[in-house]
Amino acid sequence: MTLVSPLIYFALTISPIVTVIFVSLYWFKRDSVSQPSIVAAIPLGLTSISILLGQSAVSLLATFNEIATHRAAGHEALLISGLLRVQRPLIWGFLDFGACLTTVFLTSAVLRYSRDADTPLIHAYVRLPALIATAVVLIALFLMVYLQYSTVDLVMMIVDTPRNHELTSQFGTVSPAYFAAKISFRLVAIAFLSFSLFCALIVAGAIDLFWRQRQNSRQTFATVLTLGTLVGCGWSVLDELGFVDYLLHVH
Repeated sequence: MTLVSPLIYFALTISPIVTVIFVSLYWFKRDSVSQPSIVAAIPLGLTSISILLGQSAVSLLATFNEIATHRAAGHEALLISGLLRVQRPLIWGFLDFGACLTTVFLTSAVLRYSRDADTPLIHAYVRLPALIATAVVLIALFLMVYLQYSTVDLVMMIVDTPRNHELTSQFGTVSPAYFAAKISFRLVAIAFLSFSLFCALIVAGAIDLFWRQRQNSRQTFATVLTLGTLVGCGWSVLDELGFVDYLLHVH
């Protein structure tokens, strides 16, 4: 994997930092009620994905600009190389976060059993509005991932000649300018929305940490959020791996 931007390095350090912070809090806070919920680690760790989404959109726009400016031969190979550069970090980002969430969960479970704590493994002494807001932000993030994936797939339908019939079946006969405008609009939208999503994820993590309700552990809601996020990450990794394999084959 080639990491082409310091921003990617920064994004991939976020999940390990979140892991260290939460493991430390679980270790030093003996009272399970005062420990932060694992739900708070989810949006904070996933800020790395929002950064990678924004970086991918900016990188693709730069690739298109280079092709349009220099009009060099072999622009299809250049474009596919650009797509590979932006898809691979997303795979590592999801794997990085999955390892983070698993480590936090296992640490919480081991310490809880060692202390004979009579509380659920996945708990959330957090206000219901905070959990709902977290769920909404997480859904928005995975919708952004889908938008990014469908955008680069649209690019490949144009570049990969055997797939041109898919364009006709979906869009009919339209000019290349239509696709250029559509792709550019999506990439610009992803770049701006990723920044908004980054801020929303930080806010969601903060309210999960500090807006607490000690009388009631919302175990079911926390379990659904945690398992749903892990399933979403696993699905995203498989999709991205399949797409990268496809790009390598075409390349």
